[in-house]
Amino acid sequence: MMNHPENPFGQMDLDALREAIDAVDDEILALIHRRAALASTVGERKISNGDSPFYVPSREAKIIRRLLVRNTAEAQRSHMSKIPDAAIHGIYREIIGACLALEHPMMIAYLGPEGTFSHTAATRQFGATAQYLPCKNFEQVFDAVESGRATYAVVPVENAYEGAVAPALDLLAEMDRDIQICAEVQLSIQHHLFSYANALNDIRLVVSHPQPLGQCRNWLQNNLPDATLLEATSTVHAAEMIKQAKDEQIGTLDWQHAAAIGPYTIVDHVDIPLMLRNIEDHHQNTTRFYVIGKHDSPASGEDKTALVLLVKDEPGALNRLLAAFAERQIGLTRIESRPSKKKLWEYLFFIDILGHRDESHVAEALSELEKFGATVKILGSYPVSKKL
Repeated sequence: MMNHPENPFGQMDLDALREAIDAVDDEILALIHRRAALASTVGERKISNGDSPFYVPSREAKIIRRLLVRNTAEAQRSHMSKIPDAAIHGIYREIIGACLALEHPMMIAYLGPEGTFSHTAATRQFGATAQYLPCKNFEQVFDAVESGRATYAVVPVENAYEGAVAPALDLLAEMDRDIQICAEVQLSIQHHLFSYANALNDIRLVVSHPQPLGQCRNWLQNNLPDATLLEATSTVHAAEMIKQAKDEQIGTLDWQHAAAIGPYTIVDHVDIPLMLRNIEDHHQNTTRFYVIGKHDSPASGEDKTALVLLVKDEPGALNRLLAAFAERQIGLTRIESRPSKKKLWEYLFFIDILGHRDESHVAEALSELEKFGATVKILGSYPVSKKL
């Protein structure tokens, strides 16, 4: 690699460069400790205030956004290659998470077991220092937060190609739940094929969670058209089923001709060979997760608000609903209907809008909806996220 003419380190020999790197690492570590001491003091102030949440997604979003702008400026100033924004984001997520753990230990619930996409989304959001609680189903995830066994939970709500995760939306819609959305996580999704089979043509059974099976539908039809598809409670459980059949020689599952679909992290939890990478139908696939707790987030300057609306069954009702937002230039990023499960042919509308519920034009729109007779439940306001 050629040295840039303005690179101040270009004339240093290798040993000197390594010594300089060690010195910088010492400085970085000292600064991290200084940041941790400041964070601990913040935690003490919050305890004295009594009702301030320790986890404030809007503050974290502002920190990350400011650093990403600074990252570009530093690269331009130094005339060096820019460090990828994803790397800066990941580094500071871990630093913020470690400092937050010093303020207040957190338990994060998720749809388990370890190694699932939900687990990955949770660790991306809260870092390695948080404690994690795997749950067997969505009901347990929500109950963990409501009961106080978990401080927050991370739940999948929408895939870019397969659509809504219905069980999560139904639980959010329950009017008596004391739960709010305080953040969102967007996670890139890649699916891989795991099997003990000798060749792809030997596979007769494919096991996975329903979402990955749907997200690999075309690949399965083109490459394994005769294979039987079997649903499992999670991607890791699918791999565990095949591994258990191999270890215990269970005749009900032909492990020698079975395959599981899931994330690469399966290899960290189940000893099953990786056969093929990236078999998802859409390589830009993304799943969106909500972080839920007992509070939402203050305004960050770039926010969304999630709503559940129940409107009267009368002509023009949906048009009035949409007009309340359109007249105030409020963008909608999602709208879909779900049966209310309380009355035949009665539907709830799940809507995500751009803006925070405390902003005047958003509050005016929601007030107008209530004047129309709509039942409005604010699920929470939270900072807009970027895909990880």
